Amino acid sequence: MKKEGFTLIEMLVVVAVIGLLSSVLLTALGPAKDKAKDSRIIQEMNQVRSLAETMYNGTYTSLETLPSPSVQNENLRDLSEDITAQGGELHIIKSPVPSTTYVAYSRLNITVGDPAVPQVQFYCIDSSGRSGFTTTEPTNGVKCPL
Repeated sequence: MKKEGFTLIEMLVVVAVIGLLSSVLLTALGPAKDKAKDSRIIQEMNQVRSLAETMYNGTYTSLETLPSPSVQNENLRDLSEDITAQGGELHIIKSPVPSTTYVAYSRLNITVGDPAVPQVQFYCIDSSGRSGFTTTEPTNGVKCPL
């Protein structure tokens, strides 16, 4: 009698090995997924800067302060929703009247520092043209704390 095909044990071993390899692969891809989300947040933040500069007419009064329950500007709303979908949250703080400066920032997914005590990382842009990463949440509405 000629034996053809695989036995049940052989098939179970193959399925177990494939399952093990795929779980290792998916675990290794987790940080890459977070980096991709952060790249998208950074791209959206740079678009926020472009939008803010098109709204500038001597002051930034037409630029909305965020977060806000209802964003009036459709482009700003789309950018804010996309940043939220990627795991961040768009914040825009303007200087007091007249609003001649602003700072915008979002939390990122990748943390920095000691893995035992990770620090939240933010990407920040401001009206002076500065942009970059910081672990200090901007609160002054004037410039990024870089």
